[in-house]
Amino acid sequence: MATILTVCTGNICRSPAAELLLADALGESVVVASAGTHALVGHGIPEPMIVELAADGIDGASHAGRQLNETIMTGAAIIITMTREHRQLAVQTAPSALKRTFTLAELAAAAGTGATLTGATIDERLAEIPAAVAAHRHVLAEFELDDVPDPFRRPQAEYHQSYRLIRSAVAEFVEWLKV
Repeated sequence: MATILTVCTGNICRSPAAELLLADALGESVVVASAGTHALVGHGIPEPMIVELAADGIDGASHAGRQLNETIMTGAAIIITMTREHRQLAVQTAPSALKRTFTLAELAAAAGTGATLTGATIDERLAEIPAAVAAHRHVLAEFELDDVPDPFRRPQAEYHQSYRLIRSAVAEFVEWLKV
Protein backbone atom coordinates (compact mmCIF):
# COMPACT_ATOMS: atom_id res chain seq x y z
CA MET A 1 0.00 0.00 0.00
CA ALA A 2 1.39 3.36 -1.07
CA THR A 3 2.09 6.26 1.28
CA ILE A 4 1.34 9.94 0.76
CA LEU A 5 3.48 12.25 2.90
CA THR A 6 2.48 15.86 3.63
CA VAL A 7 5.08 18.39 4.76
CA CYS A 8 5.07 21.84 6.37
CA THR A 9 7.34 23.64 8.84
CA GLY A 10 6.35 22.56 12.35
CA ASN A 11 4.11 19.60 11.44
CA ILE A 12 1.38 20.88 13.73
CA CYS A 13 -0.91 23.00 11.51
CA ARG A 14 -0.89 22.69 7.73
CA SER A 15 0.61 19.29 6.99
CA PRO A 16 -1.45 17.46 9.63
CA ALA A 17 -4.59 19.15 8.29
CA ALA A 18 -3.74 17.95 4.78
CA GLU A 19 -2.84 14.50 6.14
CA LEU A 20 -6.13 14.13 7.99
CA LEU A 21 -8.21 15.46 5.08
CA LEU A 22 -6.50 13.05 2.67
CA ALA A 23 -6.91 10.12 5.05
CA ASP A 24 -10.58 10.98 5.52
CA ALA A 25 -11.20 11.20 1.78
CA LEU A 26 -9.13 8.19 0.69
CA GLY A 27 -9.88 5.85 3.58
CA GLU A 28 -7.83 2.71 3.88
CA SER A 29 -6.78 2.65 0.22
CA VAL A 30 -3.56 4.50 1.06
CA VAL A 31 -1.40 5.38 4.07
CA VAL A 32 -1.18 9.12 4.75
CA ALA A 33 1.47 10.60 7.05
CA SER A 34 3.03 14.00 7.73
CA ALA A 35 6.27 15.56 8.95
CA GLY A 36 7.87 18.97 9.37
CA THR A 37 11.04 20.57 8.03
CA HIS A 38 11.54 22.17 11.47
CA ALA A 39 9.07 20.07 13.42
CA LEU A 40 7.78 20.77 16.88
CA VAL A 41 8.37 17.12 17.71
CA GLY A 42 5.71 15.61 19.93
CA HIS A 43 3.48 18.70 19.89
CA GLY A 44 -0.19 18.45 19.01
CA ILE A 45 -2.28 20.48 16.61
CA PRO A 46 -3.12 23.96 17.98
CA GLU A 47 -6.72 24.48 19.08
CA PRO A 48 -7.61 26.86 16.22
CA MET A 49 -6.76 24.15 13.64
CA ILE A 50 -8.52 21.50 15.75
CA VAL A 51 -11.63 23.71 15.49
CA GLU A 52 -11.32 23.87 11.69
CA LEU A 53 -10.88 20.10 11.40
CA ALA A 54 -13.77 19.44 13.81
CA ALA A 55 -16.10 21.51 11.62
CA ASP A 56 -15.55 18.81 8.98
CA GLY A 57 -15.97 15.99 11.50
CA ILE A 58 -12.25 15.23 11.69
CA ASP A 59 -10.51 14.58 15.02
CA GLY A 60 -6.91 15.77 15.12
CA ALA A 61 -6.37 15.28 18.85
CA SER A 62 -3.98 12.32 18.55
CA HIS A 63 -1.50 13.99 16.17
CA ALA A 64 2.09 14.51 17.33
CA GLY A 65 4.59 16.50 15.29
CA ARG A 66 7.57 14.68 13.82
CA GLN A 67 10.71 15.71 12.01
CA LEU A 68 11.09 15.12 8.27
CA ASN A 69 13.95 12.81 7.39
CA GLU A 70 15.21 10.83 4.42
CA THR A 71 13.80 7.53 5.70
CA ILE A 72 10.26 8.91 5.93
CA MET A 73 10.57 10.40 2.45
CA THR A 74 12.03 7.27 0.87
CA GLY A 75 8.93 5.30 1.84
CA ALA A 76 6.50 7.80 0.29
CA ALA A 77 5.02 7.42 -3.19
CA ILE A 78 4.19 11.14 -3.30
CA ILE A 79 5.37 13.99 -1.07
CA ILE A 80 3.08 17.01 -0.85
CA THR A 81 4.50 20.23 0.59
CA MET A 82 2.59 23.31 1.67
CA THR A 83 5.06 25.80 0.13
CA ARG A 84 7.79 25.98 -2.49
CA GLU A 85 10.33 26.44 0.32
CA HIS A 86 9.15 23.21 1.96
CA ARG A 87 9.57 21.46 -1.39
CA GLN A 88 13.13 22.75 -1.66
CA LEU A 89 13.98 21.68 1.90
CA ALA A 90 12.39 18.26 1.40
CA VAL A 91 14.37 17.64 -1.78
CA GLN A 92 17.56 18.71 0.02
CA THR A 93 16.72 16.16 2.72
CA ALA A 94 16.18 13.36 0.18
CA PRO A 95 17.40 14.27 -3.32
CA SER A 96 16.09 10.95 -4.65
CA ALA A 97 12.55 12.22 -3.95
CA LEU A 98 12.83 15.14 -6.40
CA LYS A 99 10.42 13.73 -9.00
CA ARG A 100 7.90 12.64 -6.33
CA THR A 101 7.76 15.95 -4.43
CA PHE A 102 5.17 18.61 -5.28
CA THR A 103 3.47 21.55 -3.63
CA LEU A 104 -0.19 21.06 -2.77
CA ALA A 105 -1.10 23.93 -5.12
CA GLU A 106 0.87 22.29 -7.94
CA LEU A 107 -1.05 19.01 -7.57
CA ALA A 108 -4.40 20.77 -7.35
CA ALA A 109 -3.57 22.72 -10.52
CA ALA A 110 -2.35 19.56 -12.28
CA ALA A 111 -5.67 17.94 -11.46
CA GLY A 112 -7.40 20.69 -13.41
CA THR A 113 -5.18 20.53 -16.52
CA GLY A 114 -6.78 17.48 -18.03
CA ALA A 115 -3.84 15.27 -17.09
CA THR A 116 -5.16 11.73 -17.04
CA LEU A 117 -4.37 9.03 -14.52
CA THR A 118 -5.28 5.62 -15.92
CA GLY A 119 -4.15 3.20 -13.22
CA ALA A 120 -6.68 0.72 -11.87
CA THR A 121 -5.65 1.32 -8.25
CA ILE A 122 -4.68 4.27 -6.08
CA ASP A 123 -1.11 2.90 -5.91
CA GLU A 124 -0.88 2.81 -9.72
CA ARG A 125 -2.34 6.31 -10.01
CA LEU A 126 0.09 7.71 -7.43
CA ALA A 127 2.94 6.19 -9.43
CA GLU A 128 1.66 7.99 -12.57
CA ILE A 129 1.60 11.46 -10.99
CA PRO A 130 5.23 12.47 -11.63
CA ALA A 131 4.90 11.78 -15.36
CA ALA A 132 1.46 13.41 -15.55
CA VAL A 133 2.72 16.58 -13.88
CA ALA A 134 5.88 16.64 -16.00
CA ALA A 135 3.81 16.32 -19.18
CA HIS A 136 1.74 19.36 -18.16
CA ARG A 137 4.55 21.62 -16.86
CA HIS A 138 4.01 24.02 -19.78
CA VAL A 139 0.38 24.46 -18.71
CA LEU A 140 1.23 24.66 -15.01
CA ALA A 141 3.75 27.41 -15.73
CA GLU A 142 0.81 29.67 -16.57
CA PHE A 143 -0.81 29.17 -13.15
CA GLU A 144 -0.13 31.40 -10.19
CA LEU A 145 0.45 28.69 -7.60
CA ASP A 146 0.00 30.00 -4.08
CA ASP A 147 1.78 28.70 -1.02
CA VAL A 148 -0.45 27.78 1.91
CA PRO A 149 0.18 30.53 4.49
CA ASP A 150 1.37 29.51 7.95
CA PRO A 151 -1.32 30.32 10.53
CA PHE A 152 0.72 29.32 13.60
CA ARG A 153 0.20 31.72 16.53
CA ARG A 154 -2.10 33.91 14.46
CA PRO A 155 -5.84 34.67 14.83
CA GLN A 156 -8.51 32.08 14.04
CA ALA A 157 -9.23 33.85 10.73
CA GLU A 158 -5.70 32.94 9.56
CA TYR A 159 -6.25 29.28 10.47
CA HIS A 160 -9.56 29.38 8.62
CA GLN A 161 -7.94 30.83 5.50
CA SER A 162 -5.13 28.25 5.48
CA TYR A 163 -7.52 25.40 6.18
CA ARG A 164 -9.88 26.53 3.42
CA LEU A 165 -6.99 26.53 0.91
CA ILE A 166 -5.82 23.10 2.07
CA ARG A 167 -9.33 21.62 2.01
CA SER A 168 -10.03 22.93 -1.49
CA ALA A 169 -6.70 21.75 -2.94
CA VAL A 170 -7.01 18.35 -1.26
CA ALA A 171 -10.52 17.94 -2.72
CA GLU A 172 -9.23 18.68 -6.24
CA PHE A 173 -6.30 16.28 -5.82
CA VAL A 174 -8.51 13.50 -4.40
CA GLU A 175 -11.00 13.85 -7.25
CA TRP A 176 -8.13 13.42 -9.74
CA LEU A 177 -6.66 10.49 -7.82
CA LYS A 178 -9.80 8.46 -7.18
CA VAL A 179 -10.36 5.36 -9.25
